[in-house]
Amino acid sequence: MKPLQKFILYSLLLSLVACASSQNKATPEQVSALEEMVANKHFEIRALWAQPLVTQSMNSIANAGLLPPGSTANRIEITGAANYFKMVGDSVMADLPFFGERRMGGSYNQNKGGIVFEGIPRDLTIVPTKKDNGKTIRFSINGDSEGYQVIAQLYPNGTARLNISSTHRTNMWFQGDLVPFKEE
Repeated sequence: MKPLQKFILYSLLLSLVACASSQNKATPEQVSALEEMVANKHFEIRALWAQPLVTQSMNSIANAGLLPPGSTANRIEITGAANYFKMVGDSVMADLPFFGERRMGGSYNQNKGGIVFEGIPRDLTIVPTKKDNGKTIRFSINGDSEGYQVIAQLYPNGTARLNISSTHRTNMWFQGDLVPFKEE
């Protein structure tokens, strides 16, 4: 074999092995822990990153240097902020920061500027995801003056992703850690 052909063959083989080993498969213990949390409806998501819809306004804020260090207009670090999404039995509650634009009028209360809701969700569905042994939870709920559509994607490796659509604001996504809920 010519040296160039050997090099190409080894490069292809190396890339195939590297790609195959980078797959993140969940262990049976992780899958059963997720199944138990979701079946009991007893978990919490602690958001680490907020991902607002990027608009001209968000770009202007980012260009002005008003975002936390290490953040961009489409990914804002919120690890220091007190935020949560909890499902405890039949109730859900959330207090998450909001970065984006308000699309309809409403009260501007400096103490309640984020996404805040608590109550029993409507149209709750929990379905397994086919690809990664995770769960997808969908529901609607009302806050003080607006309605929310929530999609929570829970993964066996202890991570979660929230998509929150509001009747008054631009969409927000959150990424964070999935943990069992503990009474305080």
